[in-house]
Amino acid sequence: MIRPETRTSIRRHELLADVVDVVTRRLREHEIGANAAEIIANDLADHLAKHWGGQIISFPKDLRRELVRLELEIWGKFVGDNYDDLARQYGMTVSGVRKLISRIRAKLAADTQHDLFDPARVA
Repeated sequence: MIRPETRTSIRRHELLADVVDVVTRRLREHEIGANAAEIIANDLADHLAKHWGGQIISFPKDLRRELVRLELEIWGKFVGDNYDDLARQYGMTVSGVRKLISRIRAKLAADTQHDLFDPARVA
């Protein structure tokens, strides 16, 4: 007798099908052949089901990661004087873009500065 699908089994199937779809599409974007991409994507879905099946896993929304990605995208388009253009493009205020660029500059400067009293730097 075949049991009716539960909400959990439907969601599990949707998750694994989504993994297959996304991985296949990403591999195709990297010029992996259609057949190989589908095999790899299904292999990954099978791996997830086998090794993680039965676990309750919650994927947190990684808002910080998304924010960093957006900041890097804006920084990559910054040419020194295009605050207005970036503000319009990203739905921000000019002041907000200026603050973002200042934060990135400060972070880059801090990353390139060396601590004179850092014991790891003493030979």
